[in-house]
Amino acid sequence: MKRNLLILFSLFLGLTSIEAQLLWKVTGKGLKHPSYLFGTHNLVPIQFLDSVPGLFKAFNECNQVVGEMVLNNIDGSAKIQQASIMPDHSRIKDLLNDDEYTLVDKELKSVLKLGLKDLSIMNPSVILTMYKMEIYKKLTGYSDVKQSDSYFQLVAVEKGKKVVGLETVDQQITVLYGNGTLERQADKLVETIEHKDKILNEMIHLNKLYKAGRIDELVELSKGQQNVSDLTGAEFKKLVDNRNVEWLKKLPAYMKETSSFITVGAIHLGGINGLVKQLQKEGYKVKPVE
Repeated sequence: MKRNLLILFSLFLGLTSIEAQLLWKVTGKGLKHPSYLFGTHNLVPIQFLDSVPGLFKAFNECNQVVGEMVLNNIDGSAKIQQASIMPDHSRIKDLLNDDEYTLVDKELKSVLKLGLKDLSIMNPSVILTMYKMEIYKKLTGYSDVKQSDSYFQLVAVEKGKKVVGLETVDQQITVLYGNGTLERQADKLVETIEHKDKILNEMIHLNKLYKAGRIDELVELSKGQQNVSDLTGAEFKKLVDNRNVEWLKKLPAYMKETSSFITVGAIHLGGINGLVKQLQKEGYKVKPVE
């Protein structure tokens, strides 16, 4: 009996080591040089990168870095800042009733030291992102300004590597601020504050799944649909699945041109519609870097 349990446990370890993966090597289908696919997460300190086996070796082997978009873009930053402001002179107070306004205003003052009066013209999704980031920082002590995708692009520039994007700034803006009406975004803000402990626990759990490289579970948890603040099926499709389809039209050319270090959100790697499965479906050999 003990022997059987040991065998089962060994098989389990073997399976989880394959599934628990953030860095993948892409070969085959006529590629002259391997490329690498790495899943990022914006609430993990840069130091975590040191714990990913083979990551910097893979980065150094590649001639170019492919990101969701080119981040070090002054014009792009200006466009994103402009898009974070609500259109047509709308104000956040127009999207909330009196009780909701009082609740949100009090919480934002407590956490951000800024009230709704100070943030009145900001897109609700921007306010929500600022709020979630700050409560996460307060609980975990997370303080990194740099994120892993921007880090690799900065180092690439220093090393003379080419940096290309899978999306334009305008496409990113559509993803960031066009996924749901302003009313829907305001509802998400209210519910997140009403259930902040639960939301925070989910953020911490997502973080743990990411660090463990459990990308399929990361995808399933991100689909949620238990709260107003969760992504609906349509929103998840627009945010993740549809973008994967578009990226898969560009990635083959990038990888054929030269060895590429591809950094995208880890949520885009896992699941049946994720880049790993879809590249394999296209005939590439996509293997975890041991």
